[in-house]
Amino acid sequence: MYIGYLTYVILICWVTGGLILLTDVKAYKNASLKKEHKVSKFLGWVNISIGFGLITTNFIYLHFMW
Repeated sequence: MYIGYLTYVILICWVTGGLILLTDVKAYKNASLKKEHKVSKFLGWVNISIGFGLITTNFIYLHFMW
């Protein structure tokens, strides 16, 4: 039986990335803050990408390394 915290970390990455994209990006765009808009957009997608990267890494580890 496998009980771990990785699924929670992935979920947190996805939720925080989505919240950044839904709230901060729109707020900075409406306020015409270009640098903050770009940085928050970048960080939101990085968070979501980290979640997918963790899923991929976990799959490779469980099926090919272990």
